[in-house]
Amino acid sequence: MTDNIIQDVLAKALVLCNPTAAEEKKITAVAEEAKKLVEQQSRTTPEVRGVIFGGSFAKGTWLRGDADIDIFVKIDPSASEDKFEKLGIEIGKTALKKYRPRLRYSDHPYVEATVRGTRINIVPCYDVQKGQWKSAADRSPFHTQYITETLDAAGKEQVRLLKKFLKSTGIYGAEISTGGFSGYVSEVLIAKYGSLEGALAAAAEFKQGQVVSVGDYDSDVAKGFSSPLVIIDPVDPRRNLGTAISPESAGRLALAARAFLRNPSARFFARQKPDINKRLYRNVLVVEFSHRERSPDTIWGQLKRSANSLAKQLELAGFTVFRTTCNTDEKKSGAFAFLLESLVLPEYMMRRGPEIARAKDTESFVKAARPLAMWADREMRVSTIVERKAVDARQLVKTLLGRPEANGIARDMITGRVKIYSGSGRRRLSGMAKEAVDELVSTESLIFR
Repeated sequence: MTDNIIQDVLAKALVLCNPTAAEEKKITAVAEEAKKLVEQQSRTTPEVRGVIFGGSFAKGTWLRGDADIDIFVKIDPSASEDKFEKLGIEIGKTALKKYRPRLRYSDHPYVEATVRGTRINIVPCYDVQKGQWKSAADRSPFHTQYITETLDAAGKEQVRLLKKFLKSTGIYGAEISTGGFSGYVSEVLIAKYGSLEGALAAAAEFKQGQVVSVGDYDSDVAKGFSSPLVIIDPVDPRRNLGTAISPESAGRLALAARAFLRNPSARFFARQKPDINKRLYRNVLVVEFSHRERSPDTIWGQLKRSANSLAKQLELAGFTVFRTTCNTDEKKSGAFAFLLESLVLPEYMMRRGPEIARAKDTESFVKAARPLAMWADREMRVSTIVERKAVDARQLVKTLLGRPEANGIARDMITGRVKIYSGSGRRRLSGMAKEAVDELVSTESLIFR
């Protein structure tokens, strides 16, 4: 009975996933136009060996209303890294000059432009034999070949369903901002498990360090990976596709998979509003600031590392940090948010010393202590009451931001005025700060019901 319900739900969900004929026609026309421009620009460059499509467009796995077109410029492997990057930038910018191209960064710089409402990425890669990788993008043409040869039309529909499921759960995308499952990982999971239902049944049982591989793999190589999920790249068995997947995303997939299999619903294929508990606003510490403009992956990486460092400093000072997050408009504004047990601590705390039998250690502890009271306790240890150095989380964070590098904050990241306040300290939260605060105090109703 459940199987029939699942198939009915998936049939309805496919309507949301598969592009319409008109959309396919439009996207194909845009793709061919952009590729032609890149080919024309490449003809006078002897180092260019070819121009090909890649990504979900080339594989036929792109989602309705969400098409990106990747165009790979294949460069002679004899070209130096500097020459390689320079060619990629020059060809991309010149070919798409009338579409206001922008420079983006991943492992190497690439060019992005919007052509008639569709994002185009011009990415350089070396024209190498399989396994002889020189740049991170070199595997991409082989990924395209593998997926197009492995998945038939029905398999590609299953990929679209999985992508939509992941997107609706908020864990689609390997960007640092998301820490989720990439499009290629979605394709590999379907290649492994055959269908969305099969992939979700497996995901429901995923354990920490789970290894997923379409074919045989070297267990010694797999043991060297430390991600919560280890997903072996079928094109390069020594590469772990799970590196970008955060523990939170892995956990959410397992929970969402169980929830769907227990109670199948089309709601899993449309983003649902979480349940927000505004009573917890008063326990959220918010830091708003401006930051230097940097590439999205760079700024997100710096924000996440800085937020984690601040959370650690808060914990060292005695605050209990339940959850931490950060947010940015990827331009010049950012925010940290910390859900705390309390923003204010008692003025005094107890500190316990060594066992009294350890004479030298006890003497050193007594000499170093500056207690308000000291005694021998019931466990034959020296105990003291001391004043806390910090009792207000807002003031502590303000002090820590005054010496950013010494406290794990990215160098020169924060500029301009910093605002520090509690989630209930503003009459109305808005923008990025509200998004960050709401994330901390929310419950995903589809998963936890």
